[in-house]
Amino acid sequence: MTNQREISALLAQMELTRDLPEKQRERLAADSKLARVASGRRLARDDLIGHRLFLVDGHVLSLDANGNSVRLDSCLGLTPPAELFSAEGAATAAVTETACLLLEVPSATLEALLGEELEVNDIELDDAEGEFLAELYELISTNRLELPARPEVAIRIQQIAADPETGVDELTEAIQSDGTLAGALLHAANSARFRAAKDILSVRDAVIRLGFDNTRMLATNLALRQMFKANYKACREAMLTIWNESVLCSVFSCLLARRLKLLNSERALLAGLIASIGAVPIIQFVDDAREPPQRSRIDHLIDKLRGITGVLVVNYWGLGSDLVAVAEHSANWDYQGTSPDYASIVIVARWAALRHAGQPHPPATEVPAFAVLGLRIPAPGAGIAELEGSAEALAALQRMFDV
Repeated sequence: MTNQREISALLAQMELTRDLPEKQRERLAADSKLARVASGRRLARDDLIGHRLFLVDGHVLSLDANGNSVRLDSCLGLTPPAELFSAEGAATAAVTETACLLLEVPSATLEALLGEELEVNDIELDDAEGEFLAELYELISTNRLELPARPEVAIRIQQIAADPETGVDELTEAIQSDGTLAGALLHAANSARFRAAKDILSVRDAVIRLGFDNTRMLATNLALRQMFKANYKACREAMLTIWNESVLCSVFSCLLARRLKLLNSERALLAGLIASIGAVPIIQFVDDAREPPQRSRIDHLIDKLRGITGVLVVNYWGLGSDLVAVAEHSANWDYQGTSPDYASIVIVARWAALRHAGQPHPPATEVPAFAVLGLRIPAPGAGIAELEGSAEALAALQRMFDV
């Protein structure tokens, strides 16, 4: 924790990040790290994959492709960290002249946070929307927007799913830490779908009855579903629409990851569920209004702002830059990752979900994520060839959410 506070303090000194709200700096600090490097170490711009590097303390010789050099100095506590390889800089390498302290900052998280204000300013708004979004964005930028609480149990379950050394006891313990979730899981285990001759009375027996994979998916579903609630009828309907879309996107994401053997199918399931999470604080904000809101107004605001609020929520939860990218790009058909990632999987899953539901969707030729994932481009009116014969698996995944 001390190290994280130190990094947050450094970010507050840097011109690049000092204007970020405090909680956003803290989230960025949690994903960043300090590293001590010995004198004489050579660092290359091309070796930085997914990070930006800042000199916190020490002396570095910066070199460009022509062999020209510039000396960079930074002193901890006296000068702000200096970026070694800025986007506009010509430096291709750097050599430490003394022992140095360096700060590594994840590029995706940093760029997402820095892009939020620009995105809002670029949105075309009518007067009413402008007034509303100005108020909402003021809460965002001053760190006063109430974001959904992190679903700790859902995150813990995902961590267990990623660890091959864990088993029934660890999963049972995680579920029992949330009374509401434990009760819902017992109810599911005793439902007509899973019921046996004898009633299930313990969470451990429920896990055994349901099976490890079913329990993980069902528990994640139940934990996340708890936040999709509202008071006004229009807000409840909007929440239900977003949840149903998220479920379908989630099952297709999981199925795609399994079929393509790309990334982790459990994390893909979570990625699909949180792809539209940015809609939740928007609907909750509208739900606090004194007068019943109109559904059309809610949908407009979700379409325009959910990417920004989604980045805020996923950063706030600390789910990692891979899922930050999902929240930011899942509604952007033009997104083109440099390699297969969860954002690309979710975009293709969203395309498949819309087609499955008979909803409008763009031609697959206009969705670069297909090529990024190595998928064959579906012909007009056709589905994804790689998912042929998966109707039974799809139905089984969907049933996990019908509790």
